[in-house]
Amino acid sequence: MAIAMARYEVCVSGHLSEPARRAFSELEMRTLPPQTTLYGVFPEQADLYELLRLCSGMGLEVVSLQRLPD
Repeated sequence: MAIAMARYEVCVSGHLSEPARRAFSELEMRTLPPQTTLYGVFPEQADLYELLRLCSGMGLEVVSLQRLPD
């Protein structure tokens, strides 16, 4: 299912390690304790799910996920 190039904000708890920062290098990142916010455009819903699977696989706690206005 396509999500029409939607831009999302994903907030994860804490600071990202250097390996995690490299894993998310295609995304914009902002760290403001106590969390790191990732921003990106996802052309397909499957891409967003893959990001969430990657977060889970790295042991990151996803605090929030929201679609940003167009």
